[in-house]
Amino acid sequence: MRVERKSISAFTLWGALGFGIGGTLGGAIWVAFDSPCFGFAIMGAVGGASLGLVLNDGKTAGLLALAGAIGFLTGFFILLLIWQPIYAQGVLIGAIGGAVGGASLGIVCRSWKNARVLALASAIGFGAAVQAIWGHPVSLTEQVLSGAITLAIWGAVGGASLGVAMGYLEKRMAGGENSAEP
Repeated sequence: MRVERKSISAFTLWGALGFGIGGTLGGAIWVAFDSPCFGFAIMGAVGGASLGLVLNDGKTAGLLALAGAIGFLTGFFILLLIWQPIYAQGVLIGAIGGAVGGASLGIVCRSWKNARVLALASAIGFGAAVQAIWGHPVSLTEQVLSGAITLAIWGAVGGASLGVAMGYLEKRMAGGENSAEP
C-alpha cells in the first residue's frame, strides 16, 4: 500500500466522513433493530472502505472494509459482554473498542508497527469521542435519531484520528522510512 502524494488531510477527511456516515447508518440500525454489534460492524466497514478509497486501490478498500467490520464488531462486542462493570467509563469503552478496530485495519497493511500506530490513534479518537458524549439523556422519541447521531460523532472523531495516523504512515512509506514529512 504505497501512495505517492496523498495528503494527510485527505486521509483525515475521508476517515471522518466514512466512519461518520457508517456510524450514522450503524447507529440507526443499532436502535431500530436493537443490534449494537451490527451497528459497529457497519461503521467499521464503511469507514475502512473510505480509507481504502483514498489509496485508489479497490482490493485494499475491500480488505479494509472487511477488517473494519470484523475489528470494530469484535472490539465493541467484547465490551458489550462486560458493559455493566464499566458502565460509567465511556473513555475505556471507546478506547478498547477503537484499539481493536484500529489494529484490525493495521493488519491489512501487513505491518505490526502500523497496526500498533492505528490501534493507538483509534483508541485515542474513539475514547475521547465516546467520553465526550457519554450518558447524555434523550427522550424515547429521539432514540433512533440519537443513536445515529451518537455513533456518527463517535465515528467521525475516531475516523479522523485513524485518517491522520494512516495518512502519516502512508506519507512515511512514500517518502522512505526516515521521512516524517506532513
